[in-house]
Amino acid sequence: MRFDGTEVLAGKGAQADVFLYKGYAYKVYRETYPVEWIEFEKKQQREVNKAGLCPVRYFDTDDPHIIRMDYIDGEMLETIVNRCATGGKADEIEDVMDGFKTLSKVFKFVHKADITGIDIPRFADTAGMGLDPKQAEKIVSIIERISSKTKECVCHLDIHFLNIMFPRDRSGFKIIDWMNSRLAPPVFDYARTYVIFKEVSEPVLDIYKATVLPDLKELHITDSDFSDAVEVCTTVRARERNLS
Repeated sequence: MRFDGTEVLAGKGAQADVFLYKGYAYKVYRETYPVEWIEFEKKQQREVNKAGLCPVRYFDTDDPHIIRMDYIDGEMLETIVNRCATGGKADEIEDVMDGFKTLSKVFKFVHKADITGIDIPRFADTAGMGLDPKQAEKIVSIIERISSKTKECVCHLDIHFLNIMFPRDRSGFKIIDWMNSRLAPPVFDYARTYVIFKEVSEPVLDIYKATVLPDLKELHITDSDFSDAVEVCTTVRARERNLS
């Protein structure tokens, strides 16, 4: 497909750029990005639509490297938190904390979804891909062990401020970018975000630990299982970085 020059660049990523065009968002992938991965992403989005987790619809175009998507007119939580963090006033600091509390609400919203008939891969079936056999065996065994005693649910596996949006119509948060989503015990979602925030900064991680991780007690997740989940997510994250 061809744009007519009125498109506006909304975001740039390692594998794709996003443009706003005639009321929709268009995700334009690099030509080297495998088409089968794009098809997988579209399938993932259809399944989370079915589960009621995200209203954004994906549409085919005449170019296999371009996806047309419903456009969310709003702000990323990242933008809101950063704006509050640079203000320095007491009430603005509280707004920053509210941003982290939103993460708690997001986790709970995702994990309570009914997975009946939802065709999303299990984390245990994909986590070992691209790893050496010993690494793969170790992390898959951890996932299966925790899965044997904790019910699996939809896990986004990339929950952070950039993937949460607040529409201007005040309709509540919307969660985007479901490519990584898998069926797994919820501890792996919390662990994945822990690993991401650890890469950002220790102060950010400390706030996450103070405001969100206490929820693990409600789920009866042990410190040992959380540590093991962090190890799994650290290994998978490193593999992703090597691939990119």
